[in-house]
Amino acid sequence: MAEFDDRSEKNLATLRPKAQPFFRALLRSLKAYAADHSLDVRIISGNRTWAEQDALYAQGRTKPGPIVTNARGGQSNHNYQIAVDIGLFDGSDYLEESPYYSKMGPLGEAVGLEWGGRWVSIQDTPHYQIKTGRTVAQLRELVRTDGWDAIDALIPDAPGDPPAPPDPTVDTVTVLVDSGMGASPRKLDLDAWFLDSRVWVAIRDWSDYFGGTVTEDDGVYQLTLNGQSTPVPTQLIGERTAARFADINTVLGWDYSFDGASRPRRLIIHHDPGQ
Repeated sequence: MAEFDDRSEKNLATLRPKAQPFFRALLRSLKAYAADHSLDVRIISGNRTWAEQDALYAQGRTKPGPIVTNARGGQSNHNYQIAVDIGLFDGSDYLEESPYYSKMGPLGEAVGLEWGGRWVSIQDTPHYQIKTGRTVAQLRELVRTDGWDAIDALIPDAPGDPPAPPDPTVDTVTVLVDSGMGASPRKLDLDAWFLDSRVWVAIRDWSDYFGGTVTEDDGVYQLTLNGQSTPVPTQLIGERTAARFADINTVLGWDYSFDGASRPRRLIIHHDPGQ
């Protein structure tokens, strides 16, 4: 029985046999990470023949469509059976852009692969390849003089067990209150963080500040605010028990906005909790 989906397996089969264990280890790690965020990962491109690469290069130049590559045949690691591109999927929907491409990159590096997200001139976050220590020009000459088996000599031994996922990036969020009276927004001395595309808050501090209570029974937290009680999923951020602001706001019912472009990020409540 195949380990992965048909598309991934077909692309894996196009790679050098000695390289395949690296990309299987990669896909196991990426799938485990993506599943925690209700997403899936597949290998959407593996080896390309030089003719296929030339046809891809022609797109947007001498053929219709957008430009998708600057590499002609023989100028891409995909042409040497040692590189893949991965795709993120939300159900059946392919996500061409997602911050998780960058977040998952270190997982590929941890199994010994080179990740396109580290490139300086053109970053390619869905791309992973075997570390050969050679330029594509050197690979092309090596194949020309010594044949395709010479590529195998550049591929390290198979990797070990998949690594643990990288530590998530936690950013501080400043909490402000805009009373709508023309005054500048007022800063609240409450802890909040941005993690995995969500705002999280220190649940006990927030419940105390707004006159609520929090009870905990066998790891399940119950929040009571405004006479309403609801179970709230939590996680530890540092040593603080945090809940998603969106869950707390189902009880508070505030109008708010989130400025994710500023640094630090800002959560602006359009209501005065002190009133």
